[in-house]
Amino acid sequence: MVVVGGFIVNGCAAGTFRSLGVLFLAFRQQFDASSAETAWVTSIMMCVMYLLAPFATALASTTGFRPVIMLGGVLSATGYVISAFGTRVYHLYLAIGCLTGLGCALTVSPMMVTVGQYFSTRRAVANSLAVLGASIMSMTLPLLFQYLLDEYGLKGALLILGGVMLQEVVAGALVRPLKRHRNESDSGLEMSPNDTSDNLLGSNTATETKSAAVVRFFKKLWTDMDFKLVKIRSVAFYLTSLFLLAFSLIVPPMYIVPRARDLQIEDYRAASLLTASSIADVVGRLSVGAIPDTPHFTRLDQFGLSLCLLGLTNLLCPLAITYPGLIVYAIAHGLFYGAFVPTSFTCLAELVGPKRLPGALGLYMLVQGFASLTGPPFAGWLYDRTGSYEVAFLQAGVCFLLAGLLPFILRFTKRKTEEGADELEDDVDSVKSDRETATFLLITHETSL
Repeated sequence: MVVVGGFIVNGCAAGTFRSLGVLFLAFRQQFDASSAETAWVTSIMMCVMYLLAPFATALASTTGFRPVIMLGGVLSATGYVISAFGTRVYHLYLAIGCLTGLGCALTVSPMMVTVGQYFSTRRAVANSLAVLGASIMSMTLPLLFQYLLDEYGLKGALLILGGVMLQEVVAGALVRPLKRHRNESDSGLEMSPNDTSDNLLGSNTATETKSAAVVRFFKKLWTDMDFKLVKIRSVAFYLTSLFLLAFSLIVPPMYIVPRARDLQIEDYRAASLLTASSIADVVGRLSVGAIPDTPHFTRLDQFGLSLCLLGLTNLLCPLAITYPGLIVYAIAHGLFYGAFVPTSFTCLAELVGPKRLPGALGLYMLVQGFASLTGPPFAGWLYDRTGSYEVAFLQAGVCFLLAGLLPFILRFTKRKTEEGADELEDDVDSVKSDRETATFLLITHETSL
């Protein structure tokens, strides 16, 4: 049931914002907004979700995972419901961008930590099945969104979408407190002595004061950030690559449907492009897991190659002016997109080591958040200035290509990276505890799907 809950949360959160491109033109027409103004809706939501993810994890660790996830589901649904009654585009910024983004932050990260805590020997399978929800929902939601627009209009579609997001509340209810679960059943789950603490179980003791809970919250939050990592040259290069990647990551899914509509392609066929891309995404994730990691072709090389191919695919996108051509582009984009996602977390873990991984993930979230905030509006601004969606895809292709070239530069700095990491690991203040490291490893190192 916990895995089912993780599947629902990932499907509702990630699957939804990856399918919002279907509603892009509807937002523009309804609120008489430019492409740049409309793009802020998705970019703000992603920024809030990434930046508040560390806060959400720390909050769930101190107050309990079940109530935090259920609260996140309510906020996610409320954001879409309020947006249905909006009369200005900035109403969407507050409702979908801020409120739904906060709800997604409170659901995704705590849910994935919970799934990892519930399993030991089959943890990798459990995490993979939970993450798979995003790809599965991305296959069906674009066509569903188009159907809702045709049948109920934008307002009705947003209201129904809010009802869909309420399923995250059900997913949160499936998360039984792990301590109670162990006491009530002989599940055979193993727990180390360190895992019996309230920090791992995410529940406060009856005697704990509110001030102590606040101290625990900020202590947990502080341990999840390690800004000293930017002193490592290879980590700085890698974070730069991640920024370029995140800057244009959502641009192709957001603008592929509007571009297809601009080419006079029928609504449902245009929405099916996102479905085809999501199917290829799953194939790419499965395929990259079968590629062996060798000294001559490491995971970092796979990450860089995938991004280079993704960049070339988007640079060639303007040549696709018919539906078959766009289908070929969507499949290629989804394939290379799915290929780099599993390797990105693995590369980060290999660069910084397990002791520094929690802090590296905090920086990863910050980079993703700020880049996601500025990327889509910039692509929309390019369309407003040129009147062509091709420029947005060219800009995305350049960013992907540059992001893919940077990891190959890291090959020449690998020895310096290891020396720098060893020196920084000697700093007692910057080394995180094994318990904190284990919590984040559940998400990063074992989600090949």
